[in-house]
Amino acid sequence: MPNNDDYNVKRIQQMLLEMARGNFFFSLEPSAKNDNVASLIVMLNMVNEEIRASFVHQGFAQSGDTPQYLVQLSLLLDADGTIEMANQKTCSLLSRLPKDLIGKPITELLSKSSRKLWAKQWRRLLKKEQSDAVVPLELTTGDGLIVRKEFNLTTFRTLQGSTKKILMDTVLFSKGEPFGKGLWKHALKVSKGTESPKVRLSQKDIRMIRDVHDMIINNLDRDLPRLRELALQMGTNEFKLKYGFKQLYGTTIFKFLTQERLRKAKTLTMHTSLSLKTIAHMTGFKSIPHFSRAFKEKYGQPPSSLRK
Repeated sequence: MPNNDDYNVKRIQQMLLEMARGNFFFSLEPSAKNDNVASLIVMLNMVNEEIRASFVHQGFAQSGDTPQYLVQLSLLLDADGTIEMANQKTCSLLSRLPKDLIGKPITELLSKSSRKLWAKQWRRLLKKEQSDAVVPLELTTGDGLIVRKEFNLTTFRTLQGSTKKILMDTVLFSKGEPFGKGLWKHALKVSKGTESPKVRLSQKDIRMIRDVHDMIINNLDRDLPRLRELALQMGTNEFKLKYGFKQLYGTTIFKFLTQERLRKAKTLTMHTSLSLKTIAHMTGFKSIPHFSRAFKEKYGQPPSSLRK
């Protein structure tokens, strides 16, 4: 793939256009150079990833912007790794016509770094009659952008039993149309099970919980106070804070803190040259072993494996 300044500037321009359209699916392949353009690519990837993650999280609290639709990216491969089928969303997302995909080896779509991982995983998948694996891969678009996602790889045989196939698919969030007006005219009811007392969240309560969310995001390097103390600071009670947060964001406050620390740590590991010790400190982990253990539990591999 070309890696000169003109080509990189065109990729940056295309990336900015996609972001302006509200499309945060893409990223840019890092430049081999160490100059201002390369630095801009790194920063743009980081900003895009932060916006994409924030968009998904904020959507749960700001229902008018909730991601309501899922984009399914699916490819069917034969035993040689040749693409036999691609759904319409895949063609659209990769900016390629069906004829540009069907009959082509999947390696033509993969970034350089993903080809090595693919070769390793491909041999492992073919050894089994039936298998499922989740592999982080980078697909390149016709415009030179990157779709970076974890793909499900499912190996199976056809009805005749003589031909082996692999289904390669993933799901991405897409911003849907706003919900109807007047959604917040009624308070949101939150309950834990059928026998627990119910809590009614007003618009003020929802704004308060979103403030807690933002406080966590902006202070990942610091430990949270106890929930009772945090609730008092925010002018509410512990029960309403706990269950209100879980209703809006689908998880507990401390689990959310951990997943956001790991998400930021992954971004810094992939897109900066900071040491893992510095990254661990910046994201609130007390030690490298604690950081590595939590990272591997979340992503299935230690942070050092993301360094190229």
